[in-house]
Amino acid sequence: MADQGDFDIMYVGTLHPFHREHAQAALEAGKHVLVEKPFVTSLDDALALTELAEKKGLFIAEGLWTRYFPAVEQALHMIRSGFLGEVKQVEADCCIDAAAVGDTSVLFNKELGGGAHFFFSIYTLGYATAVFGTEPEKILATGHVSDGIDFSNVVVLLYADGKTGIAISGMQVESTEETRILGSKGRITIRSPAHCPTSTAFCGKP
Repeated sequence: MADQGDFDIMYVGTLHPFHREHAQAALEAGKHVLVEKPFVTSLDDALALTELAEKKGLFIAEGLWTRYFPAVEQALHMIRSGFLGEVKQVEADCCIDAAAVGDTSVLFNKELGGGAHFFFSIYTLGYATAVFGTEPEKILATGHVSDGIDFSNVVVLLYADGKTGIAISGMQVESTEETRILGSKGRITIRSPAHCPTSTAFCGKP
């Protein structure tokens, strides 16, 4: 398909275990590529695609829509403008009760990339990445795993200058799905559902 038709960019929306194969085919056909999140399922695959895109002079990116919601853009603008002072902590959760979708869902299929990490952690980790904009110095992670599927996980990202990102994802119970960004002058709450928010709340120190 990638080598057919007169178009410039291809969207890869297949299940994530197939993202490298399909994105690579598009790049080799000379197409720019937007890849549905999560980008791929391994570091090797990510490096292979980005290096190929650079070699061919093509654009490739992960299609994480959350960052482009006006509510998120406004929150990031407030952070850059100093409303929160020095931001020290980002807390994000994204948990669902997957029992409602049934155990035949792709969420429970190891071969198809099931699990909370691949399906939901992209949102929570994405907030820390968007706010701090740098690589963490250390990553701590734990979770409940059964038959190769993680049903819940907690990831702590430790950055320089005492900055911390806390990301919680799961498939056992439904969470509030809010994101809190905490700074020396106040905090911003990105209200539920934080993966596609329409409102935020700012609380400044008196």
